[in-house]
Amino acid sequence: MKPKKLVLAGIVVLVIFLFIGIFSINSWLNEEEQSIPPQNISDVAVPASMTFGVLIDSASYRYPGHDNGLIDLDNAKKEIDAVKELGVDFARFDIRNETLKYPEEMQKLDEVISYARSKNLEIYIGVYGMESWMDLGMWLPEHAYGGAGKADWDEFRGMYSSEAENLAQRYKPDYMMILVECPFNIGNQIESIRTTEEWIDYTKEVAIAVKNVSPGTKLVLNQIVRKGGGPHGNSEFEFTEAIMSDNTSLIDIIGADPYSRNDLDDQVSNLLYLKNRYSWHGDIWIGETNLLSAGKLFRCSTLKEDENQKNYFVYAIDLATKNDFNGFVIFYLRDGTNDVGMGIMYEDFTPKPAYNAIKEIMQNRE
Repeated sequence: MKPKKLVLAGIVVLVIFLFIGIFSINSWLNEEEQSIPPQNISDVAVPASMTFGVLIDSASYRYPGHDNGLIDLDNAKKEIDAVKELGVDFARFDIRNETLKYPEEMQKLDEVISYARSKNLEIYIGVYGMESWMDLGMWLPEHAYGGAGKADWDEFRGMYSSEAENLAQRYKPDYMMILVECPFNIGNQIESIRTTEEWIDYTKEVAIAVKNVSPGTKLVLNQIVRKGGGPHGNSEFEFTEAIMSDNTSLIDIIGADPYSRNDLDDQVSNLLYLKNRYSWHGDIWIGETNLLSAGKLFRCSTLKEDENQKNYFVYAIDLATKNDFNGFVIFYLRDGTNDVGMGIMYEDFTPKPAYNAIKEIMQNRE
């Protein structure tokens, strides 16, 4: 085959894979955002003991050397001010391993985390591994158990353990999320599919390393506690069940990551089922949530969508409270930083209805 034909064939294959990936994501997101009836905010009774936090977009998921890869220090500080004004307890920072290789970026992270602490906010760090080891193929159904990445198993473990331990040592965070949406998200940084038992053993290995350098840090596992559906299959539910049945005291918190009304109801039910079945010793959280619509990822939200988002958050917080969840993470804070249109504030820091509703709920915590 001639070189031009080889290139053309390669492009065709890439386009096919891209469409399959987009179709999988759209199916996962249920394509259309479900309309959610309004709820009276004054009826939402949140206990003072329930923990709330928000992602700091301008300092999270940074991938130096690429578009939007550098930490935006000025806007990160403004986001921390907005988070403090919202009335929540902690600021969350999701860190890619690439950031650790840039001293100037780590200095920015030092400054923004110090700034958050100066506002009496607790610190939550998510350990995300290598963006550059993930591949488009991670969205395809055959990779629901990992295995679409570029690193071998030992290479990945060396990198990830080092990242987790270094961040724990440097910041002594109040919370640290490890093995994010394992085995799907983290698993797709490696080139081979690993067993659930291997992931459980490795989770404990990372947990021990973190606790050794920062014993006061509470460890979080965020998972998609869904049975079937989307590109994930049952992989994360099975991993969550294995962790909760093992009941290891190394893990303090299990969080569910729902992104639609139906998904929220299902994942809350599933997590409660696992907690009760295995007498889970730790806390349960809504690990991160919002209304994720495939059509809203690359554009600003409409006023109707903003109102629906507000209704969703009021419903979600009320549902979590009534089911004795211990924590709740709002995800994202501001438009135009990661997934466009998903923030509870516009890009210019103007609050959306969801921001104002959550602020009112926080002010009424009992």
